[in-house]
Amino acid sequence: MKYYKLTTVFFTVLFSISLLVSCEYDDLNQDPTRPGGESVPLVAIVPAMQTQTHRNIVSELGRYAGIIMQQWQGFDAQQLEYTSYVIGESEPDAVWNLGFYTGSMRDAADIIERATMTNALNTRGIAKIYMAINLGLVTNAWGDVPYSEAFLGQENLSPKYDDQEEIYASIQMLLSEAIDDLNADDISGIQGDLLNGSNEQWISAAHSLKARFYLEQTSVNPNAAQLALDELDMAVSSNTEQLNFQFENTQNGGNPLALFGFQRINTIIIDDFFVNLMMGDPRMDLYMTETDGGNFLYFQANNPDLFWAQLNSPSPVISYSETKFIEAEALARTGEDGTEALEEAVRANMTYLGITSSEIDEYLNNLPSISIQTIILEKYKAMYGQAPMQIWNDYRRTGFPDLIPNPNGVNPLNPSGIVPRRLLYTISQRLSNPNEYQAAIDSQGGHLLDDDIWVFPIN
Repeated sequence: MKYYKLTTVFFTVLFSISLLVSCEYDDLNQDPTRPGGESVPLVAIVPAMQTQTHRNIVSELGRYAGIIMQQWQGFDAQQLEYTSYVIGESEPDAVWNLGFYTGSMRDAADIIERATMTNALNTRGIAKIYMAINLGLVTNAWGDVPYSEAFLGQENLSPKYDDQEEIYASIQMLLSEAIDDLNADDISGIQGDLLNGSNEQWISAAHSLKARFYLEQTSVNPNAAQLALDELDMAVSSNTEQLNFQFENTQNGGNPLALFGFQRINTIIIDDFFVNLMMGDPRMDLYMTETDGGNFLYFQANNPDLFWAQLNSPSPVISYSETKFIEAEALARTGEDGTEALEEAVRANMTYLGITSSEIDEYLNNLPSISIQTIILEKYKAMYGQAPMQIWNDYRRTGFPDLIPNPNGVNPLNPSGIVPRRLLYTISQRLSNPNEYQAAIDSQGGHLLDDDIWVFPIN
């Protein structure tokens, strides 16, 4: 297959460099048994695609976002540098390569091609959803990225970087096509799905994701909020309909946040900003625990109360709570009252975490009047542990929550000292695809952490 020719030719350089320059991409997240070869059935590739995608959401890229957004802070090792906005071209190299372009995105592209040849339309629909999720993560972090030419194999070993506006159009097309595929008659059904979701659940998730990616464009598309609302009647409608990935039964055996806690003990802890924000919130003890020294830990071995730091902690495809936050904001932006949707978003999140109804009611009775700031701040609390990139996305397009940049954050990678707006393209891209790499930098007007990207312009 041409994808595997691509792996052995174009990405050989990427693998070699990433192994040399990065010790950050969790060692346990390398899968030596990753399926390969032309005879491998879809049922064997779909689980690899799903597992790596959910790692991408909450592992290294999620840690960058969570640290930048002051939910976590570095306490030791490399995480201290990240807290001071020292995130260079070497640090994310492995996640770009192994996580995305020779990982989940390569698998998704492979599944789409194989499923097309075998008319496995429902499985192709799942692959398109996962391609959209990954493509969203990549473009949110870097802006212009390879996509349309990224998986052509020997036909093109120097893929161009599609501009971000094109990437967002591609994401919406993938999700629309996924919905069509999942509505199609397919006697083989969805093959290899570790989440065991029904076609209806996956279709609802696709509509929620379409709403997410529309709302992310509020700074560049005046119709973004209405486009998001148009998807929500068909989106995820309850916690029970929400699709959750479980790492526990995969080869690595656990959620990456918990694995990182075991492997890199207390190298990241809860940031003071988040500690102070969560005081009095009934979710606080489910997010963090205080030490004798006064620090708050996100992970503690043998502490079953920390909801997002267990080996069996779930990873939602997109949560019902996030769907309702999207609705609340979209309603507010179109001049309608989003109070009911906001309250349901908070209630859904707290119920999912196991907060009692009386505690939820008390919390909701003290919510401030609805505004974009209120919605984003409540979403910031609720998305902790499950969707760090979405928190960073919200900040970059709304300015909320009102963060004070790290005073040590002025450096050659971030000369203005502001809260970072993007990541640097990786060293392997600079060395293996230099012309297209430079064209993307020139097109976007810079290549520093404080340079903006199309979808999140600095206001």
